[in-house]
Amino acid sequence: MGWDACRRFRCRFAVISEPVISSAGATLAELAAQAGIDAKGLEATVAEFNRTAAEGRDPGFGKGSRAYNRYQGDALHGPNPCVAPIKDGPFYAIKLVIGDLGTYAGIKTDEHARALDAGGCPIKGLYAVGNDMASIMGGNYPGAGITLGPALTFGYIAGRHIAGANP
Repeated sequence: MGWDACRRFRCRFAVISEPVISSAGATLAELAAQAGIDAKGLEATVAEFNRTAAEGRDPGFGKGSRAYNRYQGDALHGPNPCVAPIKDGPFYAIKLVIGDLGTYAGIKTDEHARALDAGGCPIKGLYAVGNDMASIMGGNYPGAGITLGPALTFGYIAGRHIAGANP
């Protein structure tokens, strides 16, 4: 039902069958050349990281320094389940662009996550959840991750409604 609205508004979709990796190399020097970064700097950074990672420490970022982080790590890896030396290629780099994602003003919806028109009536076949949905926080955005719970909850509600499980 939601796809009908996308066809009506001529939404374009891309199917990605392979992971998007901006650079790859068999060695760190090859990766640096592909990524356009200083090879000696990358090799020095990795060597310093590896020196402390072998001891299970990450003084730069503190990975695995708290019980919560260790719980999320690889329980079979020690001494720190969150840190391991970077040794064997191939190596990959992805360009990251810093940004902020969040919203407090999105598409208004009803209790079934159906998008509402300007008159407050549901738009047939169009649903909104997550960052696309108006915040359930009443126009506030208290902090990072606040849309995750509502996205899961209203995604579930929308799916049930689409499937006819909700009246």
